[in-house]
Amino acid sequence: MDYKAFSEGITRMVRPQSFPLGMKLLKDENALPEKAARPAKYGIKISLCQWTTMARRWGRTLGAVAEDINCTPCLAGLGLKRMEDSKALAEYFLDMGYLDNIELAEKATKELDPIPYGEIKGIAVFPLETAPVDPDIVLIYGTPAQMSRLASGYLYHYGELIKSRTTGFGLSCVSALKPHFTGKPALVHPERGERILAGTDESEMFMTFPARYCESLLDGLKKTHEKGTRYPVQSYMIYQPPTIKPMKSLEEKLS
Repeated sequence: MDYKAFSEGITRMVRPQSFPLGMKLLKDENALPEKAARPAKYGIKISLCQWTTMARRWGRTLGAVAEDINCTPCLAGLGLKRMEDSKALAEYFLDMGYLDNIELAEKATKELDPIPYGEIKGIAVFPLETAPVDPDIVLIYGTPAQMSRLASGYLYHYGELIKSRTTGFGLSCVSALKPHFTGKPALVHPERGERILAGTDESEMFMTFPARYCESLLDGLKKTHEKGTRYPVQSYMIYQPPTIKPMKSLEEKLS
């Protein structure tokens, strides 16, 4: 797949305000792309969502492994570190006041479906137009209207409605990576944590999907564009607005 051409097509037909991103999920923490800057370069540790924002707004190729991340729920949810107690994440949700009791916290944890420990050892994130390696998944941020446009491109060839993932409080990083394991795209509402720590705007959400869908999704966008489904949304303008009484009074004084 020509990811530069894909990115250019998305930019032309969907017009996101930040770069479409590729993510590579690594089995070996020493396998980060050579160009990928890690947080240690800046003398810090991070939440992974910070790196996503930096990649999509700054156009940087970035990478992170467990030792680069100080967001403990991210480390647990992505399986970058082992949880000694299977209830640890649920207890964290309860301690944060996100749920009423431990039973509900455990239910939410089960639905979140954390990535098992050791499945991934590191993550590289980069603009697709300068992809240093083939991505495993693709993330595109934008407004709900732009996400609807992307969804129509996917639907054209697959006929499957896209499900949404949200917790309302955090761990959109887990939702971002899940399509690699489910094989299905998802629409994600970034949660409180990402909006606080990574500066994701209130109007933004993102679509995430396995990279193998790029070619068919782009073709679906082109075909639906040809049939009139486009972005920006074309507001209907061919109608005569009503005139109110003050406008009619003014009309009588015009010649």
